[in-house]
Amino acid sequence: MPHSFDSRRLLGRSVIPLLLAAAAISPLASAQTAVAAPTAHSHHHGLSDKTLQAIGATPDQRAKILAIQNQARADRQAQRQARGNVRIEMAQALAAPTVDPAAAEAARQKMLAQMDAASQRKLQARLMIAAVLTPDQRQQLLQIEQQRRRKS
Repeated sequence: MPHSFDSRRLLGRSVIPLLLAAAAISPLASAQTAVAAPTAHSHHHGLSDKTLQAIGATPDQRAKILAIQNQARADRQAQRQARGNVRIEMAQALAAPTVDPAAAEAARQKMLAQMDAASQRKLQARLMIAAVLTPDQRQQLLQIEQQRRRKS
C-alpha cells in the first residue's frame, strides 16, 4: 500500500503556523534583548570589567575595548532587526495562497547573508580587541575562557 504524502497539508498544519508565530514573536524578543544591558556576568556580550581586571588591562585598554564592544553591540542590534524582517518575508512567502519556491529561496539566501555578516562583524570586533591587548593578556584571556567552558 503506497504511503500518501500531502506536502501542502503538512505546510498548512505545522510549518506555516510555526513560522507565523516566530515572526510575530521575534520583534518582541528583539525589543526585550535590545533593551537589556549587559551584566558583569554575561560574557557573551563582551569582556566584563572583572575579566579585564583579571588580565591586567590598563585604563586606556579598557576604554578602547569598551568602545569596540559598544559599537559591535549597536551593529548587532541593527542586524537583529534586519533578521526579523527577513523572517517575516520567509513566513509571508510560505503563507501565500500560492507558495513561490523562488521567493522562499530568496529569503533563505538573505538569511544566510545576514548570518555571514553577523559572523564577520563578531570576528572584526574580536580582532580589534586582540589588537588592543598584549600577547600575554590574550593568553590570559584564553585561559579564563577555557576555565569558564570547563565549568559550564
